[in-house]
Amino acid sequence: MGSSASKPETVFHGQTPVRFSSDLLTTLENSSESDSTREKALELHIQNRVAAELRRLEERESEILASLEQQQQQDVVGGVVGEEAGEQTLDRNKVNRELEALRERLQELPRVRELEKEMSAARKSVVQCLRKNETRPLDCWKEVEEFKEQTRRLEKAFVVRTVGREY
Repeated sequence: MGSSASKPETVFHGQTPVRFSSDLLTTLENSSESDSTREKALELHIQNRVAAELRRLEERESEILASLEQQQQQDVVGGVVGEEAGEQTLDRNKVNRELEALRERLQELPRVRELEKEMSAARKSVVQCLRKNETRPLDCWKEVEEFKEQTRRLEKAFVVRTVGREY
């Protein structure tokens, strides 16, 4: 900032004098191109290349998607052929059964649950501490850690109830 340069300027003094032709000096002085215009041109060039690459990737993605959809239609229309296709069908059936079992478990869960006493007490203590220490919220780290621990415990219990096993 200010009038001083941001980088230290290094000057090399050669033993032989450097002379430029008057044509080169005239061309440089009359050139409308500056550092900022070169920078803008480079930025525009980079943006164009990125856009072209994105278009190429989107085209490739759509080709892959179309081929997968076509293959899927052929599998559905043509039926299941060979041992590998039979194994895939068994895997699909197994996955569908597991999904259905998970859906049933989720339907059994109550939608709105009241917080446990420990969790609501930890929440209240954090709120009270933050209100008491408005200008120094970092003093409430113990209450926040307790709240986090209660949250972890409830999340773990939820996962066990939902999935049927610990993570």
